[in-house]
Amino acid sequence: MSAYHLLVGWFGAPNSFVHYPVHLMFALGIMFLSDAERAFHQGRRGEAWFSIAWVVPTVAGCLYLALYEDYVSNRMIYFDPLTPLERVLGAGLLLVLMEAARRTVGWALVLITATFLLYARFGYVLPHPFWHRGFETDRILEQSFMTLNGIFSTPLGVTADFVFLFVLFGALLLTTGAGRFFTDFAFALTGRSVGGPAKTAVIASALMGMLQGSSAANVTTTGPFTIPAMRKAGYEGNFAAAVEAVASSGGQITPPIMGAAVFLMAEYVGIPYAEIMVAAAIPAALYFLAVFITVDLEARRLGLRPMTENVPRMGPILRRHGYLLIPVVTMIVILLRGYTPAMAGFGSIVALGILSLVMDPDVRARPHRVFGEAMIDAPKLIASVSVACAVGGVIAGTFTMTGLGLRISGIILDASAGVVLVAMLLTMLAALVLGMGMPTSAAYVILAALLAPGLVKLGLEPMAAHLFIVYCAAKSSITPPVAVASYAAAALAGTDPLRTSTIAFRLGISGFIIPFMFAFGPALLGGGDWTAILYASLTASAGIFALSVASVGWLARPLSTPTRLLWLAASLPLMYSGWRTDVLGVCLMLVALGVETLLRRSRPAAGD
Repeated sequence: MSAYHLLVGWFGAPNSFVHYPVHLMFALGIMFLSDAERAFHQGRRGEAWFSIAWVVPTVAGCLYLALYEDYVSNRMIYFDPLTPLERVLGAGLLLVLMEAARRTVGWALVLITATFLLYARFGYVLPHPFWHRGFETDRILEQSFMTLNGIFSTPLGVTADFVFLFVLFGALLLTTGAGRFFTDFAFALTGRSVGGPAKTAVIASALMGMLQGSSAANVTTTGPFTIPAMRKAGYEGNFAAAVEAVASSGGQITPPIMGAAVFLMAEYVGIPYAEIMVAAAIPAALYFLAVFITVDLEARRLGLRPMTENVPRMGPILRRHGYLLIPVVTMIVILLRGYTPAMAGFGSIVALGILSLVMDPDVRARPHRVFGEAMIDAPKLIASVSVACAVGGVIAGTFTMTGLGLRISGIILDASAGVVLVAMLLTMLAALVLGMGMPTSAAYVILAALLAPGLVKLGLEPMAAHLFIVYCAAKSSITPPVAVASYAAAALAGTDPLRTSTIAFRLGISGFIIPFMFAFGPALLGGGDWTAILYASLTASAGIFALSVASVGWLARPLSTPTRLLWLAASLPLMYSGWRTDVLGVCLMLVALGVETLLRRSRPAAGD
């Protein structure tokens, strides 16, 4: 599978009815056969053969489309009837996807998909505004299996065209030791400051997040180094795991490699990925600034001292492994020069491979192992994303078929009474709920079809509306009760998952206001001249600082409840772009400082 995608990255992709089915066949086949291998090793032979059996309809359905792509591409959609074989293959592949979704994502996505398929069939029994005339089973199967508006639509296409190559690049980074390099690099930067190990986790996760775009994968890459270091420095276990989870969850929103949802966004909105990458830079920086401020305040509240021993120095680290930064620069340059993300992914893989062979004696000694492990790991990592995107395509196809997307947008407009803030809050709630039960990419596909049009009608720019949804869905990885990044960090730390996710939600709460900031202030997405961008960045940073102070309850010394509420109130006006709200926010910050000063002076007198 890896070799196939490398060839596609260099020579270009074949017809979509060949490329997408072949990609899905590889992903599903590897997933089911991996499950079978584990079951055989554990002595569960019946379960193993059950997994192998699912490979048959997978290969049959995907190969039919690939081998007969000329017929499939030229048939008259919705006019030429399905053959009995196509009915069987289409229904079989849908069942395969349901089973794959159950194994990789859970029952939530299965039930959602089944609900929408039943809605497409029996929508005529529902009242307004959900009523539609209903569609025959053949029409639903044709849309899902024989067109590019179902299983093989944009979500899966983006995964096959772009995302896999970036996943392979991330896997190659891990096998060549980049995870340890970025952790040591971050430790050298922050290890000697107050709360150094926690700040190391933030910076290391930001660096790895730039190259992975996956919250859970980021946790498992940097967490084994940063969590023990934080605990050794004096942080409680749940807090250490929460810091790693919050920092790692920023990977999906950090350029140059953002999560799969952003590649989908580029296709849906029709904006080049390079433009989205540039627009997302300031919000990503603000997110990590928020986490950085929070852990600094927490370290000072706990009275932690800077580390003076075993802190690496920057010079030796860069001399040994600084070349690992070159592929990242290569990728950014290729994207900014207007080439496709596929070419950027391919170019960065080639650059990393050559540099590793030249600069790293360990790689030269065992190249087959380093590159082989990466080419084996990447297909396993892409399986759940491919499944979610294929199922998301089926769900999105029902929106188009039934017209549900337009009606839901109307419902949101009515429920918000035309107030954009209310609509955004409803959208954030929906994104958090959906994101808890499925990958960000699948949640984005659903919400982009249902809610993004309504936000645009209320006045948001298309990029801001879609990026708002991506941010909100990504934050579900630290939102209880189902928080994937928090659970992964808790497993590494040996802590309670629910407690860890609760602390992570508190630590990352500043990140929840950033989507509102760039939605109301386009300058944070790079719009306008540099003075407007700088001013918006400074006021947004002030708002993040105020919310972080309110969340931790510390600023040189513990804060009283009234003062924390004032700091919270000060952060809210700074969400909006405008000098009046900025002045109000700064005035409230000054009032908070004044009130806290008066309270401190009155306490000794009260004690006397």
